[in-house]
Amino acid sequence: MEKPQLRILFLFLFLTLPHLVKSQFRLNLESGAAFSQYNDVRVPNGESNSGTLFSLQDDFKPSTTAFFRLEMSYLIKGKHTVELTAAPLQIGYQDSQLEEINFAGSLFSGEGIDGSYQFNTYRASYRYRLVGNNQWILDLGATILARDARIALEQGELQAEDTDLGFVPLLSFNLNYSPKDKLSFVLKGDALVGPQGRAEDIFAGINYPIGTKGLQLKAGYRLIEGGADVDQVYNFAYIHFASLGLMYDFSLR
Repeated sequence: MEKPQLRILFLFLFLTLPHLVKSQFRLNLESGAAFSQYNDVRVPNGESNSGTLFSLQDDFKPSTTAFFRLEMSYLIKGKHTVELTAAPLQIGYQDSQLEEINFAGSLFSGEGIDGSYQFNTYRASYRYRLVGNNQWILDLGATILARDARIALEQGELQAEDTDLGFVPLLSFNLNYSPKDKLSFVLKGDALVGPQGRAEDIFAGINYPIGTKGLQLKAGYRLIEGGADVDQVYNFAYIHFASLGLMYDFSLR
């Protein structure tokens, strides 16, 4: 499915799902700064004619990057959560310290080699509430993730890239603990480990009500970690996020 079709599908679901059944609606907007811990790449990755194994984090100068993330979720009959997420991410890397890089069929050498890493994701999640009381909430379920990934190098007019548009099933969880009326601790994420790779997107932080009823401040730490080791590409990345956001809850009639 092409990228414009993915966006149209998610927009359609955003607009139509709230009207299908009575539910509690939550809008969640998150932003902050993203930092790389590691980002290792080799393209291609086969035994013959392999590319150069290099680190976008260690062999380049990474840029501190702002990010944003939009979530829309619906709690249906107090038990079923349906959530849609759009999470674009792009990080730039400048001035390679390597003398030569064989990447995606192109040979880069000398100074002025820049890189970029894109990992845009669009997700549809379902979770079932196993525990729900005044202090504890535990939801478990699954996520279908559509990824729009791209790794690219550029040196003057020479450019090369490796792109990937595909779908990945993940396990999904949401744990909330509220020791006081106005504070809750949150551990929420999607994750899965397989023979050819892994993926984790996990948030740990707090929610705190502010101002208008239904409005909450969200703050914490997010990580995205994982990648794949296949013939076409070797890429494993670990990205940290310092996150701050707002959530608004209201009931749909």
